Amino acid sequence: MITLRQLAGRIQRLVGAVSPERRRARIAFFAVTLWSAILPADTLDQLRAAVARTPHSAEAHADFGAALGERGDIPSALHELQTAVELKPDYADAYYNLGTTWIKKAKQAAPSGAGDYYGDLDHALSALRRAYRLQTNLPHIHDLFGWLYQEIGDFHSATQEFELAIQTEPKSPQAYDNLGTALMRQENYGEAAKVYEKAVRLNPKFDKAQLNLASAIQLRGSRESALDERMVAVQREPGSALAHALLGHAYLFNNRPKDAERELRKALDLIPDLPIAHFYLGQVLRPFGDGQESMLHLRAAVKLSPDTPEFRIELGNALLKAGKTEESISSLRQAVRQHPGDPAAHYVLARALKQAGRADEAANEFRESAALNQAKHRLEEAGVLTMNGIRDLRAGKFNDAIANLRRAVETKPDYPEAHYYLGIALAQTGDAEGAIQAFATALKKRPESAEIHYNFGIALWQMGKAKEAIPEFRLATELNPDDGLAHCALGKALLRGSGRAEGESELRRAQELGVCEAPEAVINGAADK
Repeated sequence: MITLRQLAGRIQRLVGAVSPERRRARIAFFAVTLWSAILPADTLDQLRAAVARTPHSAEAHADFGAALGERGDIPSALHELQTAVELKPDYADAYYNLGTTWIKKAKQAAPSGAGDYYGDLDHALSALRRAYRLQTNLPHIHDLFGWLYQEIGDFHSATQEFELAIQTEPKSPQAYDNLGTALMRQENYGEAAKVYEKAVRLNPKFDKAQLNLASAIQLRGSRESALDERMVAVQREPGSALAHALLGHAYLFNNRPKDAERELRKALDLIPDLPIAHFYLGQVLRPFGDGQESMLHLRAAVKLSPDTPEFRIELGNALLKAGKTEESISSLRQAVRQHPGDPAAHYVLARALKQAGRADEAANEFRESAALNQAKHRLEEAGVLTMNGIRDLRAGKFNDAIANLRRAVETKPDYPEAHYYLGIALAQTGDAEGAIQAFATALKKRPESAEIHYNFGIALWQMGKAKEAIPEFRLATELNPDDGLAHCALGKALLRGSGRAEGESELRRAQELGVCEAPEAVINGAADK
């Protein structure tokens, strides 16, 4: 029987493959900096001097750390913010800024998953959990939690957090876009399309949501039904530029370029500065119409929405085809700066550099594109295999689960989720040595994961290694002090040993948190976190 918490009736951590269309569904996170109400100065030198004058001031360290983070000095920012929370353990703003700074550090990894990526995510999750425990009304906190859960593969929790974000800010297009991306990662394309459409209705110029909506519709399939839906929408709202733009895309999707051109021009008649309409019209005209006008519309899309890399890539392609090589290179370099992990941007840039006769630079970009593609492919394949392994675990097919998870580990040896679930599966079949090794490997990448420590503790308890389980339970409670199951398991384990006073204290804490089952009950699937 499946014995661990994520397998107790609700394993939802499905690590989805990322198809070329789905790569557009990139979630944005909010790295908001909270400044102290008594910010002493607005320059780094003054803030540094304030720290020197008052080295025991948590506020001075927090303000200096926030400023360093804004300037991009992530290591120094982390040091100052960590000092702040050590000096003042109930400092919610400092914990919040510490968490968002860890996110910034993780985002520097290209591709995602490189280096200390997963460890950085767990640092961020731990800091933000503490911030939220101290103050629940922090800005965009549920978006941040959702992004973190999504990156570690817990799409169920990510979806819950994004739904909470929408409840908090029901008029936020970004919150709907984030929820749509979580649904996409769960391959729920129909619901994702509905959510993305809410985002673009709230803000028709939200280009990332527009592109995500297009991807969701394509992955959902049924081109004809998508076209029928858009026709009905235009009949219902004939004066809506968004409705005409979406109908234009549906025509383009159905390979009807003339109809697409007509609707997109109508959209631009209604809202001349609608970026997505310029982008789609530029796409329609490039192969099917006037190349010069195509570039005019693509330039307009980039001018109106300069931070959308897809627009720059399409413009770079058009410029390259028109023989405007240097301008193409400029547009594509900017796209690479905006999204360094996009293989397509590097590939098209490489083609442009090659056409310009810059062979060495082109070779570097081709290599980078190939490496990113290979890394993405391995992540996708490992994700699918891990997802299949999780499904086998839920069905009690442990041998099948082990086979899928071993293949995932072979495909991407540094993928912590595969090792984590392999440890769970091996524990179920009695392979204690293999399970311990798998958990240990997962923890090398995610040493601050409360969940992995907890479940490793449960696995050790099952193996009869109660003494070794206690430190894992203890780490789980330290990393996530609000985890009632971890407090409960630690309390029960201590009571079995010689730590009665501490065990009773842990059980009281678990009861305060509203849940307490003996480790045996958790093992048998009675708990549902």
